[in-house]
Amino acid sequence: MARRFDHAPSVLYWCNACNVPLIGRTCGRCGRTGWSIELAQPGDVRIALEGTKRRLRYLFLRQFGAQQLIPELVVINKSSGEDRADEVIVDGRRIALLTYDLVKKDFWLTLRIDGARMLAGSQRPKKLVTLKKAEGHMKGNFLPPDSIQSFDPDIRKDDDVVIRMGKFIGCGSAKVDAPELRSAQKGIKVRDITQAGPLTPARRAWPRDILKANLAHVAAKKAKAEHELREVFSNNKLPITVSFSGGKDSLVVLDLVSSVTKDFTAIFIDTGLEHPETREYVKRTARDRGMRLLTAEAGDAFDDSFPVFGPPAKDFRWCCKVCKLAPASKVIEERFPEGTLTVEGNRRLESFTRSRTELVEENPFVPGQTIVNPIRDWTGLDVWLYIMMRDLKYNPLYDEDIERVGCWMCPSSLASETAEISRISPDLAKAWDAKLRSWAEEKGLPKEFVDYGFWRWKQLPPKMKDLSDRLGLKIKAKRADTLDLRVLKGVSPCAAGGYSVEAVIKMPQTKDLKHAAELLKTVGHVRPVEEFGVVMVDAEKGTAKVFAGGQISAVGETPEDAVKLFDQVSRAFLRANMCTRCGTCVRVCPNGAITLGLTEPLVIDAEKCDQCGKCTKSCVVAHYFDKLASRLPKDERHAR
Repeated sequence: MARRFDHAPSVLYWCNACNVPLIGRTCGRCGRTGWSIELAQPGDVRIALEGTKRRLRYLFLRQFGAQQLIPELVVINKSSGEDRADEVIVDGRRIALLTYDLVKKDFWLTLRIDGARMLAGSQRPKKLVTLKKAEGHMKGNFLPPDSIQSFDPDIRKDDDVVIRMGKFIGCGSAKVDAPELRSAQKGIKVRDITQAGPLTPARRAWPRDILKANLAHVAAKKAKAEHELREVFSNNKLPITVSFSGGKDSLVVLDLVSSVTKDFTAIFIDTGLEHPETREYVKRTARDRGMRLLTAEAGDAFDDSFPVFGPPAKDFRWCCKVCKLAPASKVIEERFPEGTLTVEGNRRLESFTRSRTELVEENPFVPGQTIVNPIRDWTGLDVWLYIMMRDLKYNPLYDEDIERVGCWMCPSSLASETAEISRISPDLAKAWDAKLRSWAEEKGLPKEFVDYGFWRWKQLPPKMKDLSDRLGLKIKAKRADTLDLRVLKGVSPCAAGGYSVEAVIKMPQTKDLKHAAELLKTVGHVRPVEEFGVVMVDAEKGTAKVFAGGQISAVGETPEDAVKLFDQVSRAFLRANMCTRCGTCVRVCPNGAITLGLTEPLVIDAEKCDQCGKCTKSCVVAHYFDKLASRLPKDERHAR
């Protein structure tokens, strides 16, 4: 079963008279009740900006010889797909699906029935198939060759086509080239068809119409967010900061906080991977608003950590910990030693991870930082209407048809956005491509591993496995640099009493065992036995052995104790061998027991360490242990 967003709206309301989208049911311009449009999950609709509209006009012209279908007002709803998959909503109707093909590396429009009706109502489009009288059910079936009266001779295999038969209008896809349509039994597959007839363009809507229709709703959302901020601020005496990334959501919270108080500091985290346009935009915004701006710089942290972790991935975003959380933690420790209340633009619809975001949360990775999320329930449409209402100057990258303006090479970005970034910042794109290819060559991976974006995952999802098959490639399900944990013996009774677990961890590089001995102090009392190349760990509820070759055994009083100790020891072993010296664990330790050593990555003061585990929870390696290596199978925990 597909996961759903708990807080996702299922519909978008549209005023037919004013031809504008509505946040609520009632139009603030004419007073009428809007009609509902069902949305594909997650339902995070947004207004199409100039770059998106330019692309849509070009695609309608290229595919169907028409571009007037795209007016000034277009709404986009993100859907699920191989890469980009956006529902295109015009005049309150879903007219097409905008997708990006990973194989062809090109954008494509797949018509919806109302898109076909609009094309039929505007002119004689390209890719038109005209039918004689046909009988039987057509939707989902292939057209009989003898039912075709005429067709565009330029139709090619895989083209989207418009189908017309008297008052009937439909859409479908060609499975053969035009010359074969007269003979092929499966030449045109009908996606949808209706007798509703053509559609003519609706009333033209202007930005002032959209604002007037939604002004009361946007004002209500603004008032609620400001009320929540005032309440949180009044109950907390910590200094106020605003996380300003240069994106649309952080721009809105920056404006909201400015309406409540002028006593705050904006924090911009420069990961070293920001768009040049974003850096300039952040500086310009701070200057124009006359606000205090702190920049937390990651410096060369990404390049320094790349040899250890390899490329970041959607399921292994080590870069966020190293390049965002570490510098944020450092600047907060230095400038706000008593802690800070940070307002962020987190929204529940952004991801499954954020779908349970609350108003106030403690940041588990940055000591002393309490996060406030005043727009957690807002949609992308809410955000853009607020920006329009307040006439805020947003990051110009959004007008380049880029949805995310964070790190320019973020693995969570779409391949379609990567293509756009290559156009906007070719030098950055070339340097990153060279870095990826050098890494892939070192790992013995084919060039297609980089060409088609397989590097974006540690563990390939089904859609990427399917892509590999379609391309005829033999891409392994796990990335070449993924750590491997091989279970030698599942949880089983131990001859000396209790229960034991044994496994071996394989990784690209292994440091001297003394580093592991240092980190294992966070688990229990450590006894190195150098002549045997092993470190003994005495924990509260068991003992463990860690060998230089990566073999780990843990013994506990109960099966649960054995598994827990094995988990703690494995994470400490990984931390020791893959430490990037980011210093996050140093700052999060409540007892000051951890320091960055000169020869050792980390030094643990055993007298101060109480094995609370906070350093492990803050560590990128430990946090992604589940992605780095396969955990002990549950069905083996009580084996034998």
